[in-house]
Amino acid sequence: MSALTAKDRRRPLLLALPYLLGCATFLTAFLLRRDRLPDPMATHFSGAGHADGYTALGSFPYTALALLLVPAALFVGLAYGMRGGRTRALVALGYGLAGLIGHLLCALVLDNARAGAGEDARLGPWQLGVALAVATAAGGLGWLLAGRDAQPARQPEGSGPAVPRLALRDGEAATWTRSVGSRPLRYGGLAAGLLGAALGPLAGWGPGAGLLVGGLVTAAFSGVRVTVDRHGLTACLPWLPRPRLRVPLARIETATSRHISALADLGGWGYRAVPGRSGVVLRSGEALVARLTTGSEFVITVDDSATAAALLNTLADRARHHTGDGA
Repeated sequence: MSALTAKDRRRPLLLALPYLLGCATFLTAFLLRRDRLPDPMATHFSGAGHADGYTALGSFPYTALALLLVPAALFVGLAYGMRGGRTRALVALGYGLAGLIGHLLCALVLDNARAGAGEDARLGPWQLGVALAVATAAGGLGWLLAGRDAQPARQPEGSGPAVPRLALRDGEAATWTRSVGSRPLRYGGLAAGLLGAALGPLAGWGPGAGLLVGGLVTAAFSGVRVTVDRHGLTACLPWLPRPRLRVPLARIETATSRHISALADLGGWGYRAVPGRSGVVLRSGEALVARLTTGSEFVITVDDSATAAALLNTLADRARHHTGDGA
């Protein structure tokens, strides 16, 4: 594993900074207006800006801080799991979200303090426009502070070392299988689920349930089992046979092992599809790359990919020979 660069070491702190500033700003506003805040506070509003949901004054600051600290933990965890590559957009996204949440929380405090009673508080649609403007400005600041992305050394297509075939006798069967998982996706999904659970009482269960379900689904799909056998190349969840992705031997021209950068080569994590390439990418690093008869590539990041590629080449050759004999 490559050594951490100076940018790698400072990135988690850079991502935590806007959330810490958001916490400090919110707490300052809350403590300065504490004596003027109603109990309960209005924390959810209709489309017309009228209060229709409330939170006890004593629990509001803890909920608000959770709304800032949970995504902070998520982004810091993602930063620790990434080295080099295209991370400028991640910093900009983290800053934008911090600006959005921080502004809305402070607006809640100020509007409740002006109203004096929770039912009299108003949060007009224009406040959302201001929040989006703040988020855009914060995201732009994050983009500038992150600096230029380091460009990874790209290996020319097809320039990797030749992958030998595995020697199999006629009629001999072989199977290769291995599981791979992504800690950033797993912990990020759990963090999003916790954020949704915290957001529900404050902003309503519409957005809260979306985050909760989305986070749990992300965590559930953070691992995959990869199998190479007579059926071809198969990827499925480690504990379930369905859903699954399968590339049959008849579609595979050749296979190799190559280093893949999740962001640079496929634009992110999970199931990805870009022009000329698709696959399941749970991390950057060693990957099984199957060149298909259509000219595109199917990629799965997994350990011991050289062995998988060698077996896949042997089985694909055997399938082609058998098809030719049958013709």
